[in-house]
Amino acid sequence: MVPITPPCHCFRDFPISEKAYYGIGGDVRFFCTPSSVAELGKLVSWVRSEGMPLAMLGLGSNMLFSDINFPGVILSTERMLQFRQVSELEFFFEAGVENTVVAETMQRLGIAGAAWLYRLPGRIGGTVRMNSRCFGGEISSVASAVQVLTLEGSLVMRRPEEVFLGYKHTSLMHTGEIVTGVMLRFPGKADPDAIGAEMLDHESERLRKRHFDFPSCGSTFKNNHECGKPSGMIFEELGFSGAREGGAVVGEHHANFIFNTGGASACDVLKIAGNMRSAALREAGVKLELEVECTGLFPRNLLDACGSPYQVDRDDSSKGWSGLLLYPNGVSGIKHATAAFPRILIEGPLASAARVSVTQLISLHEARLQPDKPFLSWGTALKTGEHVFLPMPEAPRGAFIDGLWNYGVSELFIGNGKDEGRYLEFEMTPAGQWVALAFDGARKRAEGYEVLTPEPWVDGLRLHTLEGSFGMSFSFSLLEKFFDGIGDGVLSLQCASSIEGGTTDLFPSWHNAPVPADFHCPERFFSIALS
Repeated sequence: MVPITPPCHCFRDFPISEKAYYGIGGDVRFFCTPSSVAELGKLVSWVRSEGMPLAMLGLGSNMLFSDINFPGVILSTERMLQFRQVSELEFFFEAGVENTVVAETMQRLGIAGAAWLYRLPGRIGGTVRMNSRCFGGEISSVASAVQVLTLEGSLVMRRPEEVFLGYKHTSLMHTGEIVTGVMLRFPGKADPDAIGAEMLDHESERLRKRHFDFPSCGSTFKNNHECGKPSGMIFEELGFSGAREGGAVVGEHHANFIFNTGGASACDVLKIAGNMRSAALREAGVKLELEVECTGLFPRNLLDACGSPYQVDRDDSSKGWSGLLLYPNGVSGIKHATAAFPRILIEGPLASAARVSVTQLISLHEARLQPDKPFLSWGTALKTGEHVFLPMPEAPRGAFIDGLWNYGVSELFIGNGKDEGRYLEFEMTPAGQWVALAFDGARKRAEGYEVLTPEPWVDGLRLHTLEGSFGMSFSFSLLEKFFDGIGDGVLSLQCASSIEGGTTDLFPSWHNAPVPADFHCPERFFSIALS
């Protein structure tokens, strides 16, 4: 039997304790580190097809992995490290960037509002997912948009009000969507030296409370604001400071921390956490919610005592699976509605002041019955007053122009969902001038399409231009002509831009994009299953 291999960089039978902040956990069948959202999308699709359990790892600073070996995939964002400045005070960070790097970058640029992230363990993706906060800062106060990958494979941007639901609570905890990046908008400029001093104050406070003496996941329980006391004070008053279970010890200086002082197991941590939670309810009348995320297979009695949600294991009813995106046999822990249309396939920022999207308008079933109806829609929206796509050609609106790529254009590539073979390229300006090309391979013009002309396209393509937006829609029959009936219902998509001065941009972005820019790399397009 040929061994199965994930479609990205991975380690087999990897000891997850080497990555987890706690230094606890069994071996993982596959530890995968995609370097881009395209690789991440392929990985999630592959995991679903293989019926494996799937869990997510940021920096592991808020996760407790089970001692029991994990039979599936743990995916890490540690190689998704790109970030870029979008405007004077707005930045896009991929999920794998560490919180401290965000703080140091803003301090260097003299931008206020990120100092509280300094020495906060974790990556920015996990910080968003947990709506983390400390020292008066909260990620929801600076996040202007959150980019997520859904378990169905769509890459979309969520508005802050869709994501952040209150104190250390987000919709991402319930939807299973994976944070791939976040747009952060900071309040203003400040003196870099003053920001640096604030960062050092925060670090000193963490050191004073001995946060880094031994491995831990920080606060074990969230604060219950109704009781008027922080959880650490409650546990201190109940006498838990210094309490021990095996190698797990409650902090002497912060009684809401449980440290691994050496050789602690996940069960040790959960036993002492369960005792703390029970005592808080029994003796102080305070119900506390676990902040640490349990991931893997655990004894149900320990999960119940800590208040951690789980799904009962089908082979051993005394155990439960907790903290997974996909459970064994590829079953999602989230109840999803039937696919609704229009369905956004990809959506995100492009060329500093634009947003692009590709939307599936009708189901594959309906498209096959009515192949001439608009099936996919591609749009580019501009921020009010912005003129990004320059220079503009001197030609009538809606004109078909060979050589349009010499001007400021938004571009869409559509591939066959594989790493090679046919793909299409569409380019358009805000005034509706356009061009379309077909390729049999990288930059190899398809036979019969060497000379550019609108005739092969006009029956299945519609242009739309509105104030502040422009784009196209494509019929199923047009795409089917090039992609052999769209085979297994998979396409690959890539948006790009070329603007004045030769500046280019990509969405989804690529890890180590070629220089000079070359968008004709179908193996790097974002693959997605149509519904």
